[in-house]
Amino acid sequence: MNTTLDRSQLRSRYRFTGALVLDTALHIGGGREASAVTDSPIVRDGMGRPLIPGSSFKGAFRAAVERLLPNLPGYRTCALNPSDSCLSMNGTLSKAYRAVSEAASRGNAIKDAEALQMLQRTQWQGQEVNETHLLDLLNEYLCDTCKTFGSIHLASVARFHDLPLKSPEYTALTQIRDGVGIDRDSERAVDKNKFDFEIVPAQTAFAFSLTLENPSPRDLGLIAIGLQEFISGMVPLGGIRSRGLGQCHLESVEVAQVDFTQSAAFKNYLVSGWPQPQPLGNFIEQQIAAL
Repeated sequence: MNTTLDRSQLRSRYRFTGALVLDTALHIGGGREASAVTDSPIVRDGMGRPLIPGSSFKGAFRAAVERLLPNLPGYRTCALNPSDSCLSMNGTLSKAYRAVSEAASRGNAIKDAEALQMLQRTQWQGQEVNETHLLDLLNEYLCDTCKTFGSIHLASVARFHDLPLKSPEYTALTQIRDGVGIDRDSERAVDKNKFDFEIVPAQTAFAFSLTLENPSPRDLGLIAIGLQEFISGMVPLGGIRSRGLGQCHLESVEVAQVDFTQSAAFKNYLVSGWPQPQPLGNFIEQQIAAL
């Protein structure tokens, strides 16, 4: 069995924490939520405070890694190469994998010769397939970013939590900014196309938290790339970025680690929770160097 993709047993857990500080104003729209104040309100928590959804942060984090990963020899990402033989992008391969997966879920022998031919596993014809077979296929037919950040066929090793305000008692005074539609041909304002949107002001800090479970050396390396990009302030968040919004950076990032294969560490975690987090130090450099 490919243990790097096996999630059946919890072997290790990492938690990264820090502060995400806005260098410029931020706008993450709250969808179609009605507002009497602005055309485009921001996302808020149940108490009405500004919030950065974990899904928004993860999307920017993953995209940052996907842009850089092709520069590393031997690593691939399907996001920038639609012709890649990754199950997430290749519909034919994905259909063949589902045929094998359905047989495994029923405990049946795989009889779909066409699917096995497509997956280059004709030797499995007539065999009863199980999780070991599926992990073998996922290891070969998922790209590196899908193995780390997840796909429709495999869960992510990373859990990006929502980012609340760093200081809950801090009531960030949001602002309303105006905009106007521009005709790209005439380069003039379009009549009756004025709009406004809500923003969170610069210097607002949000609490960052990321949890990894059973990460492989590859997973740790890819996460380190994303962390370094955010620490360097190279990843914008939210919308209306062409107007300068969304610039931010991570600071004061710390990491805590638990090895569940060590009995003493496991019991201490159950009794006392996470160990004391440590500054990143050389963590990022070491993980990227190992790629």
